Amino acid sequence: MAGLQLTETTHPSAQAQENFDALIGLENQKQLLLEELLLLLTPDRLSKWLKRHHPKGLPLVATAQRMTPLVLLSGEVGCGKTALATSVGTPLARELGENVQALETPSDIRGTGLVGELSTRVTEAFAQARSKVGKGYGLLIIDEADDIGMSRSEQQAHHEDRAGLNVLIKQLDTLPRDKVRMAVLMITNRVNALDPAIRRRAALTLEFTRPGQLERQRLFEHLLRGSAHSSADVETLVRQSTSEVPYSYSDLMHRVARAAMLECLRRNEPFGPTGLMAALARVAPSPMMAP
Repeated sequence: MAGLQLTETTHPSAQAQENFDALIGLENQKQLLLEELLLLLTPDRLSKWLKRHHPKGLPLVATAQRMTPLVLLSGEVGCGKTALATSVGTPLARELGENVQALETPSDIRGTGLVGELSTRVTEAFAQARSKVGKGYGLLIIDEADDIGMSRSEQQAHHEDRAGLNVLIKQLDTLPRDKVRMAVLMITNRVNALDPAIRRRAALTLEFTRPGQLERQRLFEHLLRGSAHSSADVETLVRQSTSEVPYSYSDLMHRVARAAMLECLRRNEPFGPTGLMAALARVAPSPMMAP
């Protein structure tokens, strides 16, 4: 049975901050995630607030203090879920004034299918993360979370899936009990495929969708920084990028912008709105996920 290896990143990180800042149009998700992580990882802040403003107590606070340190990031492919999960550690570390260790599970978290392997690897992932975090702060990032959190009602869910899910739930439940200062970020394209016990435990479920008109405006304004352009150019790009199948963040930030830049490089011309308009005419949006 192959050993499990988590990818470790220490925050704050200049690259992570750059990646976080580049997530244009996701301001609401960024703020909600950061606020929730601060609440989950620093319960003493809540206690101090309670003592100051509600010295006789507040029932809501007791409920909040019992929450599982779990956040679900759900939505379309290419809409920034993983990029946000892997970069939020840096603004979080700066708010806390301490380093944050981010641990990412590998893509082969399920292993090779041997009996008991999934349960063993889930246990090992949490054990490694706990060890790395120690008495500090940490994030355990599980991408493609439906691989290990699939609903027990799914027809294809067999004994190994159910056993792995039970271990995952047990590991999540031990974090607040053991007062481990680590939150778990589970990323999925199919939140409804996750077991209800996982969804019920989430302190926050963040939804990610393809950018609307306002988000595309911000994206194009970001892409055109440093180039000659007008507000009318941005409005034209927003209109041109409106389609029956919407563009994802990744489509616009990487495929369209890169195609425009390469074309300007070939022509030895400055980058600008004309290049982006031409790229939009050539690059189709990526297909939407099947329901």
